[in-house]
Amino acid sequence: MTWTSRDRVLAALDHEEADRVPIDLGGTGSSTIVIEAYDRLKQHLGLEHETKLRSRLNRLADPDPSVMNRLGVDTRAITAGFGRASGEWVDDLTFIDHFGVTFKGTVGADDKHFLYKDGPLWGGKLTIDRIDEMEWPDPDNPAIASGVKEQVARYKAEGDYCLVLNVPDQVIHRAYALRSMVDFLKDFYRAPEAACYLMDKLADYNIRASENMIREAGAENIDVIFFGEDLGTQDGCMFDPENTYGRLIKPRHERVIQTLKARTGAKWLFHCCGSAYDFIPHLIDIGVDVLNPVQVTAKNMEPERLKGEFGDRLAFWGGINTQDILPHQSADAVRLETERCIDIFGKQGGYVLNSVHNIQFEVPPENIVAMFDAGLNHRY
Repeated sequence: MTWTSRDRVLAALDHEEADRVPIDLGGTGSSTIVIEAYDRLKQHLGLEHETKLRSRLNRLADPDPSVMNRLGVDTRAITAGFGRASGEWVDDLTFIDHFGVTFKGTVGADDKHFLYKDGPLWGGKLTIDRIDEMEWPDPDNPAIASGVKEQVARYKAEGDYCLVLNVPDQVIHRAYALRSMVDFLKDFYRAPEAACYLMDKLADYNIRASENMIREAGAENIDVIFFGEDLGTQDGCMFDPENTYGRLIKPRHERVIQTLKARTGAKWLFHCCGSAYDFIPHLIDIGVDVLNPVQVTAKNMEPERLKGEFGDRLAFWGGINTQDILPHQSADAVRLETERCIDIFGKQGGYVLNSVHNIQFEVPPENIVAMFDAGLNHRY
């Protein structure tokens, strides 16, 4: 059998071993590479091309096909025409997005980060009237699906890749930005009805905007849908898994996931940084097929534990340590860790190789190449 990239990824997500581990870079907004690291990688590989931006706000590169082909990447991203890139740059350090949220960049840092500093629901009490009175972006804005049909046609012309639809926004993360993280977390206790109403409105937006992208892409061309938000910290849970998540947040996630899976039949890739362990049974229950980024240094996130307890029901996408091994250790150490993760997560399928979240500013190109080459060359 001659394996295509699409075959390879879908076999893994069906818990079958392919010819090698499938590889992702840039298939999602949480599995690509920051601009500075990408520019050094290009130079290291001897490749010359303009660096295209996936997100100026998050300083993410959109990897060129020449880089992806060299690294054996099996995925391609279907992204919204604007998503987080919409809005207005007031100056180099100030951005106002399509929801009216103001982001400010760090001053003086080489790897600038943008954090939300104000939003239309900041301050005061959260009420249903305030939510309705807010100026909401239009999910039917043609700009959202702009270019999607052309993206898909280009990928199909280049090869048989696994195509990943990136849902254009989130639910609780977007609520944090609209309201402020501290106040929205408090709203779960002091204004739960309004908090749920806000999440319902955000779920509606994501579903409608994604349906427009699906129509342009063609449902039959979408293999994986990527959506999610952080539920854990390094040491545990951001909120109670049974009460706050299970009772308030989970129904909104379930509606987004089940509605869009029904439109496409695609596998669902859920992003959750930190310790996702206590939430995994909930995620499986609502239709999640794959977990990303698999932060293996967080509490209860050891590869052996995750594969042993959930490997027959859940696949894993990520897992290569970006907190220590990728940025700070040798290329040989990166290779050994990558092979270890492939051997654990990839046994009997169920694994797509990538770093834990986007490859960061300080990661040397030699280590990036070592990770991907280990995926190309290592066998189970």
